[in-house]
Amino acid sequence: MKKIILIAGPSGTGKTTISDYLTEKYNIPRVLTHTTRPMRLGEKQNVSYHFETDETFSKLHFFEHIRYGSYQYGSSREALNLAWKKSNLVSLIVDIKGVYTYVKQLGDKVYFLYVTTSTKDELRERLLKRGDDPAKIQERLSGSELNLLPADLKNYAHVLVNDDLTQTKKALDALVAKLRG
Repeated sequence: MKKIILIAGPSGTGKTTISDYLTEKYNIPRVLTHTTRPMRLGEKQNVSYHFETDETFSKLHFFEHIRYGSYQYGSSREALNLAWKKSNLVSLIVDIKGVYTYVKQLGDKVYFLYVTTSTKDELRERLLKRGDDPAKIQERLSGSELNLLPADLKNYAHVLVNDDLTQTKKALDALVAKLRG
């Protein structure tokens, strides 16, 4: 059966690291998202993102989409189907709000992995280490950007406390074995 591992949680918890690990160790592709922003140096079409025009973006069937400034971003049914052609097990990093749509539309094909740390202090340290602006960090840790797990999603969530990467990798190894089981 086809499955998608949705990875969500606060910024700095290691969502990208987890997705990269799943790709590198298990060849689990990440579902590419779409954007109308211009390609940055080093980015590639259909590798970094599906780069779209406003016109092509409007023709897609989105699970979630958002506008930041004058650019649009979103994850589509088309991109998910492309990823599923490569593998029955894929991953996608989503905003917590996007989880609702996937759960509603895909039901038991969704494995929702909520990534967090044991404390806000651990999160603050990670954000500082990666060079985030201290004022922005404070804003993230106190506002809606924290991406806390809503009560109504707790029944769907598999919580992964990512304080130690070695332990996290062991948990991911067990998860992949179970999902491929």
